[in-house]
Amino acid sequence: MILHFARTIWDYVDKRNDKTNERIEELALKFDRLDKDVSALETAAGAAPNHADLGKVYESINILAGTVNQLVGENRGQSDTLRLILNQVMQKGLK
Repeated sequence: MILHFARTIWDYVDKRNDKTNERIEELALKFDRLDKDVSALETAAGAAPNHADLGKVYESINILAGTVNQLVGENRGQSDTLRLILNQVMQKGLK
C-alpha cells in the first residue's frame, strides 16, 4: 500500500515536471523568435536615417521653400506689371 501511494505521488510529480519542461521549451522557442525579431529591428534601425540625415533634408526643404517664395514674388510682380500695361493700353486705346 505504501509503495502504491509512493508510486502515485511519483507519477504526479513526474507528470508535473513534464508539463513544466514543455512550458520551458515553448518559452525557449518564443525567446528565440523574439531574439530574431529584435535582431531584424536592429538591422532595420541601422539603415534608417539618422539626425544628421534629417537635418540635411530639413535644410534642403528650407532652401526649396525660399526659392519657391522668390518665384511667387517674381510672378506677382510680373502679373502687376502686365496689369499696368493692359490698363495703359485700354486707356489709350479707348481715347
